[in-house]
Amino acid sequence: MMDVTVNITGIVMCCNESVCGLELGCGYSIEKCYLDDFQFKEEVENGKNQLVIEYMGSRLQDENGIYFMCLKKADSFEIDSPQITQGAITTDSDYGYEETFAEYQFKENQYLHKVFSLLRLFKNGNIGLFQTFFEYKFKTFGFINNTHKNTSKNSTRNSFDNRKYLLRHEEIDLCNEFLHDYSGKCYDLLKPIIDEFMWGLEQIDEPTGFEQYITALEMALLPVNQPGKKQMLSNRVAALLGNTDMEIKDIHDKMLGFYRLRSESLHEGDGSRISKQELIDMENYVRLVIVAIMQKCKSLLDVDDTKTWGDMKDFILNELIVNIQQAKLNGVLD
Repeated sequence: MMDVTVNITGIVMCCNESVCGLELGCGYSIEKCYLDDFQFKEEVENGKNQLVIEYMGSRLQDENGIYFMCLKKADSFEIDSPQITQGAITTDSDYGYEETFAEYQFKENQYLHKVFSLLRLFKNGNIGLFQTFFEYKFKTFGFINNTHKNTSKNSTRNSFDNRKYLLRHEEIDLCNEFLHDYSGKCYDLLKPIIDEFMWGLEQIDEPTGFEQYITALEMALLPVNQPGKKQMLSNRVAALLGNTDMEIKDIHDKMLGFYRLRSESLHEGDGSRISKQELIDMENYVRLVIVAIMQKCKSLLDVDDTKTWGDMKDFILNELIVNIQQAKLNGVLD
């Protein structure tokens, strides 16, 4: 067996030094790093000593120059030692290094996707990664030094959303608690819905993002192939998020309006009426709905961790039906 050390790094976009206090788990941390000291500086420039456009909005600067907040991890693992066949000509691919490294990177990228998904559920702001750099070092036959570099690129990354992810001092502990509480089975069960929400966040045009957000809500709160989606979804979002009669009525009416905009965009091909602010408002509703469902799921899993998403969805929807019936009796909902 051979020991492999790996260093993982990447620029964390659209944030500031407030994220340094985050406990990402799995050996990851976030640190301040000046551009001139960045190990993969050439990879984030265009060949003319200029930053590629994706990172322009994530630059920070002080008296010592331009810097970024960078993801860091140092790790190690073992791989099989190469076997030599006398007279055979071999390459790195024959030893299986690339396949092993690809499997490692897939696992790490999946973990990072989860972490940044949870961060963006905790609050808004376009935090995330465009490139993740992996540098492997190992010795073959005990004395030949090898360095293998790979880059994972998130080609769908929305680098045009310039909203910063900023944590107040009192939010750091709350965010760490959120990451800890929801990174396990709760995340796994809701992953398809969370991924739909994240896909909406990555869209650079308002109508497409809007449609993904509506889809995420339908996945979370409606049965499959449910007729009369508009009224039912509006009622359920309102009943889940509203704390007063006025809030319930307001959320219900806004959701009906959002559904009309979505229908115009999807069925009539006219998304011109969906403004940037309406997209953000819709995003916030979806975020709040997913977090509220995660909280309910965690409570259910704390009692019985064998429950499936289907079990929990039935419980949540039945609870909402009762609340909606009461709101209708009170004249709040139609």
